[in-house]
This record gives sequence, C-alpha cells and structure tokens, in this order.
Amino acid sequence: MKYEIKDNKLLLHVFDVDKTIKKTKKLIRLCDRKKLELVINGNTNEDLEMIKNAINIKNREDRYNYIYDTVCKILDDRICNENYCEFENDVCIRFKKENPNHKNGCCEWKGRGKCKYLINSVCTMKTCMACKLFTCPFLYKEKGIKQRVNDYVLIKYFFNRNQKYILECSFWTPKEIVMKRLLANKFNINE
Repeated sequence: MKYEIKDNKLLLHVFDVDKTIKKTKKLIRLCDRKKLELVINGNTNEDLEMIKNAINIKNREDRYNYIYDTVCKILDDRICNENYCEFENDVCIRFKKENPNHKNGCCEWKGRGKCKYLINSVCTMKTCMACKLFTCPFLYKEKGIKQRVNDYVLIKYFFNRNQKYILECSFWTPKEIVMKRLLANKFNINE
C-alpha cells in the first residue's frame, strides 16, 4: 500500500488487498483528521470498496447507518441463501430434534417470552442486526456455523468494543434505538 495526498484526496495505491484492509484504522484516522476523500487505485475487492464508501461518509450518524444497513444486507443474503436454520412449519432444525412443539426458534424463548415484532410467525422489524448475527449453540455444534461481529470488516474496523457489544446483544431492538446507543459511544480508533 502506498498513498499520496492531493487536492483534498487520499490517493491510495493498492497492491495487496488483504494488507490494505488491515490498515483500515490508519486510513480512517488519516481521512477523518484531514477531511480527505479516499480514492483507490489498483487492486480492490468488495470489502475494500465498502471500507472506502464508509470512510468517505464524514457524518458519523450517516456512516453508522451505512455500515448497519450494509452489514444487515450481507446477513440477509447469507441467511436467505444458506437457510441454515432449516425452518419448516415455523420449527427450526434445533427444535425439530429437541421439541417439535416449540415454534419460531429464537424469536420465542423460554424466560424471555416472544419478540413483540414477531407477528404470525413473521418478523415485522427486519432490521435487527443482533438477531441476524445470532447463531445458537446447536448450529455451531451440529453444523459448525458461527458468526461474530468481527467477521464483517465494516464492524471490525469502524466500531469500538462497546459498540460491537451493542450490535451483537441488542436482540429484538429496532435500528433507531441501536443507532442512538452507537452514537452515544464515541469511537476510539486507538482501542
């Protein structure tokens, strides 16, 4: 990776995409402090393009909204394409084996009740990142499926530990509330 600053732009020359992605926090710091637009020349991939788009959004709330929406879209695509919960008649793979009378999988949980956004076995919220990120121990044990916030470059490099916790643990929570929580936690690039 080699860069130069010219006309309020950080011109980034990419030779190795993976090494460049690992320098994301440095790029954020440079572009945010000097109010530079990031321009990439050379090799790129989808992750690097998303990073560039996020860096070029200077308003923190708009940046967080972009990251949240982008990661939710990735998660939706993964969930739809892989169908790893194998729902049939509102019963997931775990409860097919353990308790076939348990409907709606994680959205209706012993001790927590039922998610208020689950109506007639359909999620009416559609934007809860924590719910999309969640993989139950059964999926991990039986299918080896596990995902965490740091699996997604936009979350890994743009949010601090507290913000990642918010994203991962705000189950059954609308995006607007999650955004308020994220914005209340100042990003510390040195964390």
